[in-house]
Order: sequence, then structure tokens, then C-alpha cells
Amino acid sequence: MDDFLRSIGRHFEIPGRFLHANALGRGHIHDTFVAVFEQSGAEHRYVHQRLNTHVFRDPESLMDNVVRISDHLDRKLRARGIPDPDRRRLVVVRTRDGDPFCTDPDGSPWRTFRYQEGTRSCDAIEGPALAYEAARAFGAFAELMSDLPPPPLTVTIPHFHDLEQRFAGLEAALRADAHGRVAAVRDEIEQASCEYERLRTAFAAVSAEPVPRRTVHNDCKLDNLLFDATTGEVRCVIDLDTVMEGTVVCDFGELVRTGTCAAAEDERDLEAMRFQPELFDALARGYLAGVGALLSDAEIHALPLAGPCLTLENAIRFLTDHVEGDVYFRIHRENHNLDRCRAQLRRVQLQTEHREAARVSIERAAADP
Repeated sequence: MDDFLRSIGRHFEIPGRFLHANALGRGHIHDTFVAVFEQSGAEHRYVHQRLNTHVFRDPESLMDNVVRISDHLDRKLRARGIPDPDRRRLVVVRTRDGDPFCTDPDGSPWRTFRYQEGTRSCDAIEGPALAYEAARAFGAFAELMSDLPPPPLTVTIPHFHDLEQRFAGLEAALRADAHGRVAAVRDEIEQASCEYERLRTAFAAVSAEPVPRRTVHNDCKLDNLLFDATTGEVRCVIDLDTVMEGTVVCDFGELVRTGTCAAAEDERDLEAMRFQPELFDALARGYLAGVGALLSDAEIHALPLAGPCLTLENAIRFLTDHVEGDVYFRIHRENHNLDRCRAQLRRVQLQTEHREAARVSIERAAADP
């Protein structure tokens, strides 16, 4: 693999001599590697990433988005006097031809970022302090992106957070039953359908005003943040591929989905799963502190439903992918997407049980200057 990644590195404006490369992480979508180069006697690292064109079918528009986002963040951070802004955003390394990505001999697109030294990633919320900091960072990201100049960012995944469309996609997959899996998942189908109807009713009752559309991250998970290895502060928000028009309900909902239950996304022991209200409270305080005065009353009123909404959406997505033969999310064992679906449906139940406490936490955080 080193020889291949050496050839990829030659396409980009990276000085020095290639030394070696290693795979990075276990992401669901792209293939990611860290390459080490020797520059003036010191080692410097870069991130090479092969884009998944099954998920992101227009690499050119995707990378145009990423460059625009990075440049906007650079301008905002510098205008606010934030020190060392290049360490607080993803910096795209262009090719020797000035492009934001290159294409390998097989036609796969590759991009490169500077590696953010002195940072660490986290896979699980370690306590209220980390939950607060993670939510604050994503709230601050939404605030920073609130005045992105037109035109709007390209929609990289149509209907990405559209619960109605996701449910319609599940129904289509069930009708096709291309892999003969529907009969074995009748219970999950029934549970997802019931939760979907409950949520539609709840959202209709919560506010007469529509939730505003904004430029948001759309994938606010803990592993999409880089934390300073010394201070614990979030240094950089990463994985910008789904940054586009959406709602803060989706961003906060993904934080709740992934940050309030001390269990893996694919947990099999459903009875052992527990909702942690202290973590929800920290997420609420952090997100509203980070986003500042940006939110409308309609957004604040909808936030208590954000967790169940995004968790159900992901349950539906995992179930759909299982029925369709595991073509979207990378799996690591048989029935992996089904395990993920079941774990999300259990989280929906737990979050719904704590909905009143969530409302109180949101209102308290919104009232705190």
C-alpha cells in the first residue's frame, strides 16, 4: 500500500520525501490514510482520503463545498482574532495543478488535508464536561456558518435528513425485498412504523412555526471533532461532506443520539442500554452556549424531539441498508446493520421516556445568559 499512497502523494503540493502511510480509523464511508513525509529533517503528516463515489456521486461539487467552508471559517476566525486559525479548520492541500482532488488510475477521487497535530479523537462521551465541549463546538460551528455568502452549498446527499423520505425509502426497499430479508425483520419494521407515526404527531403539536433552514453540519457525532490533546478543548470540526442546508434539530439530534447512551452504535445487549440525563443536560447547555442568540423560538421548542427524530432516522437508514444488501454503510459482521437498527430503536424508546426532562433541560439552557 505504501507504493500506491506514495504515488497518490505525488499529485499534491506536499514538499519533502514520502516515508510511509497507515490506515486511519474505521469510518463507514471513505477510505482514510495518514501519510508521513520528511521535510527538512522533521516528520510531517497528511491525510489522504479516497472518496466513496457510491455515496458522494459528484466529487467536484463536494470538494467545492469543502473548500468554500474551509475558506469561510478561515475568514471568520481571523476577523475575530482567533489565534492560529489553520489549526481550527480543515486545510485542503491542493494538487500540483491547483485542484482540490486528484483521480487514481482506477478512476477513484482522492483528496488530502493537513494532519492536525496535537489532537485526539474520541469515540464515546467520557462525562458531562466532554459532552458540553463537544456540543458547544458544534453549536459554534453553526453560528460561524450562519452568514456563509451565497450561493447555497451544493446538496451532496439529497434528502439526507428527511424523515419522511427515509421512511418512503424503507417502504420501497421492503416492497422490492431484493435479498429476501424482509420476513426476518417484521418486528423491527413494525416498531419503526409506530415510532414514525408518533413522531409525526409530536412535531405537529410542538410549534405552529416551521423550523428555519440553515447551513449546518448535518453529522454532529463525537468522532467528527478533534480535541486538543492537552487542554481538551475542541480544536477542529471535521468531516465537512454533509455540511449543507438543514436544521439545527438534525445537528442537536445527532448529538443526543450518539452522546446520551453509554453503549455502542451496534450494541447487541439492548436491555443493558441506559439513557444518561446528565449527559443530555450537558449537551443542551453546550449547544445553546455555542450557538448563541442564533436560534428562533420554533427551533428551541423542537429541540426536545431532536434526539428521537434523528435516532429513528438512523434506525430506518440501517434497516433499509440491511434489506437492500448492505450497500451504504460498511459492515464488519453478518447482520451488522440490523444490529445497528435494533440499537437505535431501543435508544428511541429511552429518549422518549425522558422527553419531559429533556424539555426542562432545553428551556433552562435557553434561559441561561
